[in-house]
Amino acid sequence: MQSLRRITLLAIWIVCLLFNSAFAVSSNGNDDPGKAADAAPTPVEMICHPGKECYPKVFVPTTTFLPVEADQVIPAGLHVRLNIGSGGREAKLIDPNESEGTAVYVEREKKAEIQAGMEYSDLVVVPDQDIDQGSVLNAGLSSNETDSAPPVQHIPPEPDNYKPNPHLSNSDWETFHNAVAVLKESAPQAASLIEALRKLTELSHEPEYGVKLIEMTLQKLINIISSSDYAPSIRSSAAITLGNSLQNNAVALSRVRKLFGTATKDVVLHPLLVSLLKNQDKILNRRLMFSISRTVRIHNGKQDFVALDGLGTLEKVYTATNDLPLRGKIAAFLQDEFLDMEMREMEVKSGVKGGSQSVVKVGDDLSGWCEVLQNDLVERKNEEGTGDLDSEVKVLVTLKALKEKYGNGCKAMPELKGWLGGERVRVKKEDDDGDWIKVPLEEVEHAFFGATA
Repeated sequence: MQSLRRITLLAIWIVCLLFNSAFAVSSNGNDDPGKAADAAPTPVEMICHPGKECYPKVFVPTTTFLPVEADQVIPAGLHVRLNIGSGGREAKLIDPNESEGTAVYVEREKKAEIQAGMEYSDLVVVPDQDIDQGSVLNAGLSSNETDSAPPVQHIPPEPDNYKPNPHLSNSDWETFHNAVAVLKESAPQAASLIEALRKLTELSHEPEYGVKLIEMTLQKLINIISSSDYAPSIRSSAAITLGNSLQNNAVALSRVRKLFGTATKDVVLHPLLVSLLKNQDKILNRRLMFSISRTVRIHNGKQDFVALDGLGTLEKVYTATNDLPLRGKIAAFLQDEFLDMEMREMEVKSGVKGGSQSVVKVGDDLSGWCEVLQNDLVERKNEEGTGDLDSEVKVLVTLKALKEKYGNGCKAMPELKGWLGGERVRVKKEDDDGDWIKVPLEEVEHAFFGATA
C-alpha cells in the first residue's frame, strides 16, 4: 500500500513537471507583439529594373571588390576603383595593409572642398601613404577634414581599348609589389635595387603593370635616371622600365599628364634631356633615348619637347658621340615623331583619348639635320666589316624624309654622291640579299640626284 502511494506521488510529480514545461513554452511563444515587431530587422530598400535582378539601393561592401550599379548609393569611406574593362565602378572595405594609393569615396556634399578647377567626381585617389582605417571610414564627417587631407587626383574614364589582364598570377603581383617596395625605399641597398629593377624591366611590358608603375613610382624612376649617384647600369634599368611602362600604353601615357599636369615638361622630360646631354655612358644614353622616345607620346609631349629645345639637345648629342647605334636611335626618333606623315596623321585622328597628340606645327624645323646626317654618312668608311648597317639604314631613311620635306632646303654635300656609290658597291659584295640596305641607298640617291643607273 505504501509502495503504491509512492508510485502515485511520483506520477503526479512527473505530470506537473510536464505541464509546467508546456506552459513555459507557450508563454515564450506569446510574447508582447510590440516587442516582436521591435526585434524584426529593418527592411532593405531595393532597386529593381525589368529583366534584371533587384539589388540594394545602398551598396553593401565586403572585403573584396564587387561591382557597383550606376544608381546605387556608395557609403563614404570605401575603397572604390574604376574597372577599366567594363567602365563600371567597384568597391570594397578599406584594407589598411594595402601599400598602393587607395581610391576613397567622398560624400557628395564634401565635393566643394576638392581643389579648385578639378572636375567633380565621386572617385578620388589619395597618394601613397599609410592609411588609418578609422579615419578613412569617417571620411567626410569632420568640418576641418581638408586642413590635413592629402591632395586628391581626379580619375577620368580610361580608353576603351584597355582591359585588365585576368591571367596575371598572384605570384607575379607579389613579385611586382615587392620590387616596387624596394624602389620606393629612401636608401635601398644597391644589390636589392638592381634585382628589383631587373624584375620590373620584365614586368613593365605588361600594360597593367605599366600603369601601376607610373602611378606608384614615376617620380622615383626619374630621380634614379637623372642622378649620377647611381651606377650607369642602375640608371639604364630605370630608363628601360620607364620606357616599357609607356610603350603602347595609352592609359599610362594619360596618367603621367594627370599626375603632373603642365609640370610634366619640367618634372619628366627636362631631367631626361639633361641626363642625355651630360652622360657619357653609351649604353645608358641608348636607354635614355628609348625612354625619351616613349615620353614624348604623352599628350602635348612633343610641344614640351620642342619648347625645351629637345631638337637642339639631340643635335649636340648626335654630333658629339661616336656611338653609331645611338645615332641610329636619334635618327629613327626624328623620323617617327616629326617626319613620318602617316604616323602623324594617325595621331591626329586618334586624338587625346588614345594618348596621342596633334601634329607639332611650331618650332619643329629639322632642316639643319640634313647636313648633320650627311656628315655622319660620308665619315663612315666604305670598307668591308666596318660601320653599323642598322643605324645606317635609319640615317638614310631619315635623310630621304628630310629631302622630301624641305626640297631645295636640304642640299646634297659634294661628298654624298661618291659615298653612296661606294657604299652600294660594298654592300653588294658583302650581302647579295641585302635589299634592306640597298633600297634606302638607292632611294636617297634618287631623291638627291635623280634616277639611278
